[in-house]
Amino acid sequence: MEAAARSDPSHRVRLVAGIAAEAYPNSRVDAAARIRLIIVSPVHLVRDGLAEILRDRDGLALAGIVDLDPTGMAMIANTQPDVVLVDLGQTDHGVTAHLISAASPRARLVAFGLDETVDHVFACAAAGYSGYVARESNGDELHRAVVDAVEGRMHCAPNITAAMFARLAGVLAKPEPQRFLPALSQRESEILMLVDQGRSNKEIARQLSISAATVKNHIHNLLQKLQVSRRGQAAARLRAHHS
Repeated sequence: MEAAARSDPSHRVRLVAGIAAEAYPNSRVDAAARIRLIIVSPVHLVRDGLAEILRDRDGLALAGIVDLDPTGMAMIANTQPDVVLVDLGQTDHGVTAHLISAASPRARLVAFGLDETVDHVFACAAAGYSGYVARESNGDELHRAVVDAVEGRMHCAPNITAAMFARLAGVLAKPEPQRFLPALSQRESEILMLVDQGRSNKEIARQLSISAATVKNHIHNLLQKLQVSRRGQAAARLRAHHS
């Protein structure tokens, strides 16, 4: 009976929670008004070190320190923390975010142990993290990142901020209509103006005293130069050029 109780996942969750409560009694004080935090790392010393750094910080209530295993996920699901601080020095950001979000959908994820490069930060953002702490950060920056995540802020290095703005500008920018025309021969210019007037190939051929096949070849070259696929688009380019 005793062995069965120890193997029960809910018993293991209560045991871990009890250990955390004994190790960090101050985390229970005023818990309702504080940010409930869980630290996730596969490295025991890392978990303990971060817990020691954050346990007495203003506004934080340390609810647990766990590994990324079934017991840890069960504790996250049982606790429903405000923020989960995740060690990305040892785990995959995408898989970890998926597991934690499944256990606690409303929890904000903050990564630590992160190489502060554009690719790594963007990958974390895409995976659903609300903030990050670079490898070289100190305890104050760790604390600030947790609070900022709850309050909807994220501090970035200047190069990361610039890259984010550049990426955002590329996503939001509307392509401007091309108002310039590439270099056209005199004959191509004449044909383009007649196309804009709605003339058919046969009408253009008669007016310019050339064959319809020659007109067709010129129009094919025009479409390639203007990087369009239809006559109407070519005429629109001409009108945009003169507007």
